[in-house]
Amino acid sequence: MKRFLTLMHREWLQHRTGWLVVMLAPSVLLLLGSLIDNGLQININDKVQMTDLRQMPPLLITGLLVTAVTGLTLALALLSMAFQLPGLAWRDQQDGSAEFWTSLPVGHAKAIAATLFTQTLALPWLAVVVGIVGGLLAAILGITAIHGPLAWLAQPWGLLAASALALLLRMTVALLVAIAWLSPLLLLTMAASAWLRRWGVPVVAAVTLAGTLILDKRLPEPMFGPALWRPTSEALHALIYFDAVRNIQVNSAQDAMALLPGLPMRFLNDLPPMLSALATPGFGLALAGGALGFALLVLRRQRGA
Repeated sequence: MKRFLTLMHREWLQHRTGWLVVMLAPSVLLLLGSLIDNGLQININDKVQMTDLRQMPPLLITGLLVTAVTGLTLALALLSMAFQLPGLAWRDQQDGSAEFWTSLPVGHAKAIAATLFTQTLALPWLAVVVGIVGGLLAAILGITAIHGPLAWLAQPWGLLAASALALLLRMTVALLVAIAWLSPLLLLTMAASAWLRRWGVPVVAAVTLAGTLILDKRLPEPMFGPALWRPTSEALHALIYFDAVRNIQVNSAQDAMALLPGLPMRFLNDLPPMLSALATPGFGLALAGGALGFALLVLRRQRGA
């Protein structure tokens, strides 16, 4: 475990500047916006037009800002991960550090696993924490500027803490589920990059397009399209589609305020249906595809440059 943590620390040292910029940018921009202008236009849904933050209760401002900052921070972290993963497959050969790392008492599988865990899970998890904290800080400035410091201090802190912890737990599990579903797409793309270098991503894109646009039309039953759509849809469902609140109608700020006390349990109620989708043959096939990609990465690393 100590060696695994050391390898994770290596990832942090190598990418920390870019990660910090990606994770802190939404919070910093919103903090500056809270200081400069409070006339933010908010649409709760198609029916409700909120003129600006000054018309909202402090608790609703806090909930909206935390949700917005957390979502944007996580989205940027996931985009950063998606851009970095293909290049990581042959990074050690490219920068000449492969011989150094293979000289250490660390197996190839452990080295690759540490990189994958840091990039695909630790980074998004950290982004969620940074987003929640950044949203709370933006809410402090925004509410203080609009309603004064007493309005911020008078908020129901028990509800805020419970909601933040429930959101953190929900997103932690959701990220784990989403990455597990996407593992064949991520790891097989990385494996293609490891074996084909710069041609890896173009080859994967070409095979995907050929399979979905040409071969699926000639097969008795489509194969490539469903193989891509199922894990992608399940991952998006886990990250974005909140089952517990999908049928709730919000037509005013008062409706939104009435929902806030039950928010912690609503976040937690999303977990059972999310986890139930794992007990399916489709998830087993997704894990098998991810395992194949991981095995190809280990084999390529064993063979060297």
